[in-house]
Amino acid sequence: MDLEQAIHSLAENLRESRELEFIENLTKSLSRLLGADHVMISEILDDTSNTAHIVAFFSYGQLQQPVSYNLVGSPCEQVLTTESCAFTDGVCESFPQDTMLQELGAASYIGVPMLTADQNKLGLLAVLNDNPTEYSSTVIELLQVAAAQAAAELAQLRITRNLQESQRRLETLMNSLPGMAYRCKNDELWSMEIVSRGALDLTGYQPQDLINNSRIAWGELIHPEDRELVQQGVDDATKRRQYFRLAYRIICADESIRWVWEQGKGVANEQGDVTHFEGFILDVTEQHQHQEHIAEIAFRDELTGLANRAGLLDFLENQYAQNGDQDYLLVLLDVRYFRSINERFGLHAGDRLLSIVAERLQDGAHNFQDIVMLARITGDEFVVVVKTNALKAEQFMTVANNLKTCFEDSVLLGEHKWDVELRISGAFSYSAGSAAELLQQASIAMHEAKEQEIAYCIFDEGLERKVSAERHRTERFLKALREDKLSIFLQPLICLSDDQCIGAEVLCRWFDDELGAVSPEVFIEIARKQGLLPELGYQVLTKTCDLLRRWQYDGFELPFVSVNVGAQQFAAPDVVDDFLSTCAGLDTQLITLEITESDLMMDPQLALTVTGRLRDHGFRLAIDDFGTGYSSLAYLQQFSVDILKIDMSFVQEMLRDASSKTLINTIIAMARTLGLVTIAEGVETEQQAQALKELGCEYGQGYYFAHPMSPEDFAKTWLQQQ
Repeated sequence: MDLEQAIHSLAENLRESRELEFIENLTKSLSRLLGADHVMISEILDDTSNTAHIVAFFSYGQLQQPVSYNLVGSPCEQVLTTESCAFTDGVCESFPQDTMLQELGAASYIGVPMLTADQNKLGLLAVLNDNPTEYSSTVIELLQVAAAQAAAELAQLRITRNLQESQRRLETLMNSLPGMAYRCKNDELWSMEIVSRGALDLTGYQPQDLINNSRIAWGELIHPEDRELVQQGVDDATKRRQYFRLAYRIICADESIRWVWEQGKGVANEQGDVTHFEGFILDVTEQHQHQEHIAEIAFRDELTGLANRAGLLDFLENQYAQNGDQDYLLVLLDVRYFRSINERFGLHAGDRLLSIVAERLQDGAHNFQDIVMLARITGDEFVVVVKTNALKAEQFMTVANNLKTCFEDSVLLGEHKWDVELRISGAFSYSAGSAAELLQQASIAMHEAKEQEIAYCIFDEGLERKVSAERHRTERFLKALREDKLSIFLQPLICLSDDQCIGAEVLCRWFDDELGAVSPEVFIEIARKQGLLPELGYQVLTKTCDLLRRWQYDGFELPFVSVNVGAQQFAAPDVVDDFLSTCAGLDTQLITLEITESDLMMDPQLALTVTGRLRDHGFRLAIDDFGTGYSSLAYLQQFSVDILKIDMSFVQEMLRDASSKTLINTIIAMARTLGLVTIAEGVETEQQAQALKELGCEYGQGYYFAHPMSPEDFAKTWLQQQ
């Protein structure tokens, strides 16, 4: 048989044999055809590129056991870097480190690489002879053809092995997962085609019971009440080409009901139609029961047994989502003077009162069929939710009066009787877009009731406009503060003995493009509610120091200035360093920091520490609105203060109220004893100024002397005169 016929024969063998059998037959055929002593086909794996793994080895007329050998220092190593490699003689001497080659004792060697269709090297085909051998180009061509055929089969063999390994791993994974993995048809019954072993533990049915609906279909296991929900969830996710995630109940083989959680996704054919679903299903019965218990705890008030705030909002959110046509009236009840109960009779009595309120509301709810929800949302606030089709405040008053009848009888707290008084507000769901907004509206109405000292308040358009205006005013103020658009004015401090100006109190002013001049009482209250009093205070101090530096540059003799400081600023850990940084370059003795008596007494020990440090750095300190707080003489002696500012309410009453005049006289005498300066605020008449002077007060400020003025006007009026 010539070589051309041999090549044709090898091709025929390829069509008749498959994979490893073909490769083994190929080594036999090549050995007989070429009269070779050894024919070897080896595979090179990516993860062991320096090692060859023999797939088939025909030696001395017999197939040998496959082994692995090191490529380094062998002729096979050269084959993988060239198209072919041939040694007609002395191959053992050329590669002395090749142990396998030395054991064979071969004299000649020829090898060709096995290439994939995209020219990646899978391995090599090698022919060895014990005697020197010349290898013609025809032989090399034959080996290349044989190597190509072997490479094709080896590649297919790899694919088969990988597929089998993947299937084995998939089966192991499916059967190891908790729950049940599946593949089913997209039909009415979810006919199963593949089911993992977890089906038995999950349902009580064997996997084969579910496959092809041989005993029961999965769709028949789904609880009848949940089938529509499941189908809807699957359909919605399938339309969006997304995973569906569902929790529902199934009826097991023993007729027990279990909760399951399923995640799956549709599998589409070439036309894009979803023909199957694949996914997994877990038993979550214990978790569901646990969640129900947690929800019960999370949504229930422990003291009264009523729903809490979270439970109320959850109920309302569900109503908004599922029953949008139904209107509700949310009634908020505040137990008045509740703090007094705790203070007078103890916390136990307060808890007892709250429990009684809850009991009476529950008893009263039986008399009103439209009440659908009771809740306790804060310490002394309760909520009653009522169904309504009316959009009038009259219904609110009817419900409120009916609820008040529940508390006509006094409550017995130990040996004490207590008359429960309620403040009641309400809001209708038609005016709110969400549960949280509805509760907020009722809370706004309650806040208005407290502000106006009234028993009832319903959230309506008028209150909404007021809230909207307050919100707008707050937004404008925050913008002004953020953009540094607040300004400072100065009100002169006058020496009562000679009417000379010795300084000024710095006052913050806000002129808004939309709102005009906004009262300090208004925007300071906004800053307080927003927690921005420290930022406001530092901004005023910064503007004051900038003004003093400008006056200093212009050559003016600098006046004493006083700046208001809030308790929140005093409580800041770096308050002293912040003040020093802001006032850098100025004589700190020119700057007086004013803090109200009530703020000073919020934390006397802290005030003692901070005032002492500020005095050490040269700042002067004044107690503002003195006489309205509760500071004791003992503390006053310890505070490092320089000035007492007499509150304007006493000044304005002193000429017609003897007690006010006596109090002012006492404050002045006490200040003189302690070595403190006194400044009277709110001086509006010549008679007041004269009376204060006669009592020994040193300084005054008020409209009698000058209104607050801009820095420019203050400089013209007072500084240029100096």
